Amino acid sequence: MSAPNPGYLKVELALEGIDLDAAVCTRPEIRPGLAVPLGQTPALELLLPEDVVVDAPVGKRNGAQRDQGRYQLGCEAARFFLHRGGEAAGERVDVRVIPPPQFYGKHTLRGTPMREIATVFGNFIALSPVEACGFSLRHSPCRFCAGTAAAALSPRPVAEVIQTIRAALAEGAVEYVLFNGGGSDSEDGGVAALEPYISAVKRHFDTFVAVQVHPPQTNRWIDRTYAMGVDALSYGIEIHDPQRLLPLCPGRVARCGQARYYEALAYAATIFPSGTVWSDLLVGAEPSESTIDGMNQLTRAGVLPVLSLARAGQPAQPRLAEIAPLFAHLFHAVRDAKINMDWVQELSFGVTPLEARFFVAEEVRLSVTQQFYRSRLGNLTARNLARLRRRLRVRTVSDSFDSSRL
Repeated sequence: MSAPNPGYLKVELALEGIDLDAAVCTRPEIRPGLAVPLGQTPALELLLPEDVVVDAPVGKRNGAQRDQGRYQLGCEAARFFLHRGGEAAGERVDVRVIPPPQFYGKHTLRGTPMREIATVFGNFIALSPVEACGFSLRHSPCRFCAGTAAAALSPRPVAEVIQTIRAALAEGAVEYVLFNGGGSDSEDGGVAALEPYISAVKRHFDTFVAVQVHPPQTNRWIDRTYAMGVDALSYGIEIHDPQRLLPLCPGRVARCGQARYYEALAYAATIFPSGTVWSDLLVGAEPSESTIDGMNQLTRAGVLPVLSLARAGQPAQPRLAEIAPLFAHLFHAVRDAKINMDWVQELSFGVTPLEARFFVAEEVRLSVTQQFYRSRLGNLTARNLARLRRRLRVRTVSDSFDSSRL
């Protein structure tokens, strides 16, 4: 019997979750992942075949009972593997359990636990150093974020953020930095408050910095974002159908409007290198035809779609057979638009266009895999070219901002 397709396996694990064999629960690699606050679903980050990463919730979502058809995580000596419930002696898929990074157990010089400052997803360290989302503060949060704290946070000291990132990079836990912004009403969309952190990261580390914020009211702030040193940018669409978006994200619709997201993304794609402007679409939150329309609108503008998997607050969990064609379409749409797939990768909570290759014909998949590993050798050269491109553009942007006194 052939090994499971890594792409299909990732989506199935993310949607259905896993159960744990009794022996697994006692393993030291497992216990930290199960220690979550009351009311949250524990999850284990697994490395699947072909370097595919997934966050697999432990136990089926919505409190369902143990399912004999669901994958279980087993172990023998130092080896971890997946097998179908009730088939311990049958087909096994070797996996690695990615333990929480060591810096989660460390503190900054001020005594703040580093795990309160940053979270690791795949090869990204994600930080929200400035404030809670403005929509949450105004009691109109997106339902996906309704479980997060609504109180405004005091901005994190830059020094604490740098100490945390330094610890994560030093242990090799991550490769890239992702900043999430919280502003909504200001003209800049929240990116201005992130500038001190971005500048500090660029000063201290040679690493890729991505930013995920609400779109600014004017495009000049997109120019300014690029000039700050941001390497990749996202304004999350989430749901393409405006009628389905409204009840789930009322604050966003009222204050930004969905059209502004598409406009800002399209402009950003003319500024940033190919494949470094992306937007999330949430799988299963709307009919597949609408998600496909969203992907097509993004790729026509040169924007990279990422298909995010199930989140808290999502009304229903889709079935793999129903949504598999979406991933195939994602791959073909990005490839046909000639958008670079190599920058945004290894997201444990979503399927990138590069991972979507697992949903297309074998010969196409092998060709893309070979191109990807060859391209990784050229990433350093590409990053150096991106720095040169930014320096040439920054001079113009700085002159523009000086003349407008922004």
